[in-house]
Amino acid sequence: MNDHERIAAIVTAGRRVHAAIDTIDHVISERLGIHRNDLRALNLLEDGPLSPRIISERTGLTSGSVTALIDRLEKAGFVKRQPSTTDRRSIEVTIVPQCYEEIGSLYRQCADALMGVFGEQTGNKLKVSESVLSKFAKAMEQAAAELAD
Repeated sequence: MNDHERIAAIVTAGRRVHAAIDTIDHVISERLGIHRNDLRALNLLEDGPLSPRIISERTGLTSGSVTALIDRLEKAGFVKRQPSTTDRRSIEVTIVPQCYEEIGSLYRQCADALMGVFGEQTGNKLKVSESVLSKFAKAMEQAAAELAD
């Protein structure tokens, strides 16, 4: 296999990764009984509370759609609204801890699968895998930023 064919194989592998992640998100959203955009918002809330405006910016949804999304998630018990800690005129949306655990247990299966594959590697092989995946992620982030412009 020459270098051009290897790069093509990397692109193909990337498409497979994307398709697998898309399938995982589809299955998880169905198991939770929520929409895919609802799951996207829950994934954003993993790192802490966010304002509806930030959720709108990061998902590309309109403010009205985000309000409906938050209403659905709140009614289903996944999130709660709370006063903002930095702006008394605003609210923040936070994920309910029990729901965070439920979602985490589903995604943990993905982490376990990765640990099963990469757990066999050590030292330089592991370092190379981390480097390649980091470069792949950076390339995809750059492509996403360029597409968004």
